[in-house]
Amino acid sequence: MIHSHSSGKHSLLKKMLAVCIAFAMICSVSISAFSVEASSENTDETVQSVMTEEAGDPEVAEAETDSEQTPGEEQTEEPEVTPPEDNMENPDADNAEPTPSEDNEQPADPTVTEQPEEPTVTEQPTATPTQVEELEKDKADSEVQTQDAKAKWPTPTPASSTTYSGKAAIYYLANPAGDPWTNDTGAWAPAQETSNTIGNINTDGATWEDGYVGNTVYKEKNIKSNVSKYITSWPDGSKGTTWTVKRGDATTGSYFTFVLDSIWDNYKTAISKDTGIALRDLNKEDILEITLTPRKISRDNGGTYPYHIDCALSIKSKSVFTAKFWVKDPGETDYTQVDAKNYKTGDSVVETTKAEIGSTKEVNGIIYVLDGWYPENETGGAYKDQKITNWNYTPNATELADGTVNFYAHYTPLYTSVNIKKLVTGNMGDKSKPFHFKVSVVKGNTNLPFKIDKTQYTDPTEITLSDNQTTALTQVPVGATVTITEDNYSGYTTSCTIDGSASAGGRTATISNIQQNNENAAHEVTFTNNKEAIPDTGLNLGTTPYILALGIVALGAGLLLFGRRKRQS
Repeated sequence: MIHSHSSGKHSLLKKMLAVCIAFAMICSVSISAFSVEASSENTDETVQSVMTEEAGDPEVAEAETDSEQTPGEEQTEEPEVTPPEDNMENPDADNAEPTPSEDNEQPADPTVTEQPEEPTVTEQPTATPTQVEELEKDKADSEVQTQDAKAKWPTPTPASSTTYSGKAAIYYLANPAGDPWTNDTGAWAPAQETSNTIGNINTDGATWEDGYVGNTVYKEKNIKSNVSKYITSWPDGSKGTTWTVKRGDATTGSYFTFVLDSIWDNYKTAISKDTGIALRDLNKEDILEITLTPRKISRDNGGTYPYHIDCALSIKSKSVFTAKFWVKDPGETDYTQVDAKNYKTGDSVVETTKAEIGSTKEVNGIIYVLDGWYPENETGGAYKDQKITNWNYTPNATELADGTVNFYAHYTPLYTSVNIKKLVTGNMGDKSKPFHFKVSVVKGNTNLPFKIDKTQYTDPTEITLSDNQTTALTQVPVGATVTITEDNYSGYTTSCTIDGSASAGGRTATISNIQQNNENAAHEVTFTNNKEAIPDTGLNLGTTPYILALGIVALGAGLLLFGRRKRQS
């Protein structure tokens, strides 16, 4: 019995042990299957994330794909989860749950479960084909815009090198009465990049000045001073300060035709407007010759010839002429055109209202006045020794020779002068003695220049005068304050007069806001030093002498009285 009981216990223990082993193996298989499924889901999510990011940003996708390589490799090398061999022999193995699979034909056994395909790691391009195409298109559009901008004239491009030697296209005012200083392409002919008149220039040593179109300023755009100096040859090979092309001329005839054709429409419209001549009555055959006068050289104009020689035109015609007015501002060396108008041949020129004779400008404390209009000389320049006093003005044949009559005006400084005179009076005054003075000419806190004899002074200076001597201050700017101060001399009484009137300054004469006298006569300042003759007796002529005299009288009286009493006794 004991054996049978013991044998039954052993049998029960074996069965319990078998159940435990089977349960453990079932759990192992389930855990393995769950692990494979989770790995598959994570991989799918990773692939989807990579694909989404690649669609959004190619460069970021490439970087993130590279960063996923290592985890992918670790999944590939992960060992298979395989249950023990006796699991296959376990009679309860049929109770194990099959492994989930997206492939219906895939066996449930996890040992043969096919792992999901790793995402292929390839070198991604920096941009998608569409983006590359768009970038190339944008680049092409930008290049076109750049070239278009370079072709426009003028363009605010950086100033090129100061010195250039080579070819330059010649352009000229479409209307002879136009503004020669403008850089506006609409004012010039022919049209941009159509000039067949090519000259040569060398800008070595030239000064480049700002140009303008309306209110737009172009830095260091033009050469405006001594322009002809930098033109080495004209299109026909000639040299000179101007270039004249003539109808029918063997050398310049073709240039004449080109220039006239390129300006004719604008020219005849301007002529008709100024003179009242009907357009139908204007004839090209009346134009005999055209003179081109260089007014500036411009640069950075784009195109084949970025340098231009910009010229004013003088057109010799049987029926019309052009009048131009020029003004030279204070401190400038060149004249600037201020007005122009076309007239019928035989008409008189009306004085311009664009510049008023007698108007003033102040520059550095000096006042300048526009002093009058001067006619042109034989070379077309300004006369300096005569003014036009009667308007309207009828030009002569010499002035009309080139079809343009010029009038010039310039600003001159308003000056006056001061004569400083010295007088010494009194019978004790030393007429040979030199007396010293300090002279200053200022406006506000600024010293202004003036002259003594032929020497110019820009700061206060000293002068010396003796009796009856005079020194003249000349070129004293109108509006300045002139101060003359004499040194102090013992024994002399000093007084002064200004233009005949006594000054309260004693040793100092001051003329504030000095103006020109009638007929610009000099101002007169006279200093008088007086010293009277007084004998040097050594006595004080105050009350002391009288007191002494009384003392002497009293002493004498006392002595006389004392002597009388002595004799009586």
